[in-house]
Amino acid sequence: MEGFRAVIMQLDDIQEERRLARLAEDAGFDLVWCPDTPRSNVLVHLAALATATTNIRIGSGILRAFVRGPLQIAAGAVDLDRLSHGRLILGLASGTPKQNLFETGQRFDHAASRLGELIRLIREVWAMDGAGTLDFKGRFHEISAQGFLLPKPVRKAIPIYVAGVSPAMLRVTGEVADGLAGHPCCSIRYTKEVVLPSLAAGFEKVGRTRADFKITAWVVTSIADDRRKARREAAYQLGFYFATRTYAHLLDFHGWDEEKAAIQRAFFEKQDMDAVAAAVSDRMIDELAIAGTPAECREKLLRYRDVIDFPTLYPPGVGPARVIPQERVRENLELIIKTFAR
Repeated sequence: MEGFRAVIMQLDDIQEERRLARLAEDAGFDLVWCPDTPRSNVLVHLAALATATTNIRIGSGILRAFVRGPLQIAAGAVDLDRLSHGRLILGLASGTPKQNLFETGQRFDHAASRLGELIRLIREVWAMDGAGTLDFKGRFHEISAQGFLLPKPVRKAIPIYVAGVSPAMLRVTGEVADGLAGHPCCSIRYTKEVVLPSLAAGFEKVGRTRADFKITAWVVTSIADDRRKARREAAYQLGFYFATRTYAHLLDFHGWDEEKAAIQRAFFEKQDMDAVAAAVSDRMIDELAIAGTPAECREKLLRYRDVIDFPTLYPPGVGPARVIPQERVRENLELIIKTFAR
């Protein structure tokens, strides 16, 4: 973990993302991720970063795989890898059921198995090396494309990272992916007791080892001279995630029963994000986030040593605009880059 740094952009302004990506590159960061949301197409944003930078790797963090066709994903990745001269990391996620229903009007069952098969399909498309006929028949995907042509890839093996939280998704990730993009709600304890054993089960199934694999963790990172402000912003981001019932088992794992009840009551009954943030306890922030002054944050990052391969520093960007405006997200990104410059 010593020399590797990654950061994720949480901005709407694509020009600001380009500027900050260059700033991160100059500061010695190795990787910059862009999120994928209904209002922010990650493929477009990554194309912008590819043309704004020279050496830093770019990654989809995280492309929601079920809202696009398999061939769109495969071709988009090849185009981005060509545009960036071989600097792409393709990050994929199943997305939550609510996200998928909102964007597609469909439900996608058996998410872990479906995503695992999708990755195998994408790799088969890449292996065609720009020519040939695709004939894929799987449990969830059946594609026969006579004379299907894809631009010749720069690399035969674009790295694929998967965002996994549940043991089932983690096992599949260990089987088929090159790396794990750990969720912001996964603590070091959860990583040690659930994530690593589940990945190991996937490795064993296909005859791989931990050495073949990279683990990063999305670490909510809020830096400010005002320590209380930084922690409050971290609480908004964590509260937003934990209000999603998909991640309720993580609260159960830690025994955060009071917080769970308060967060869900604030979100579903009161519909009050201020109350959601207030329900996030200090122990949750201490366990899951890096929040405080620059000196405090540098110290807190050290606890991830020997647990993951590298951190992805993730500025809070969720919450009412009056609480975390885009200007503050930009400021936090600049502080992250400055604080953790090589």
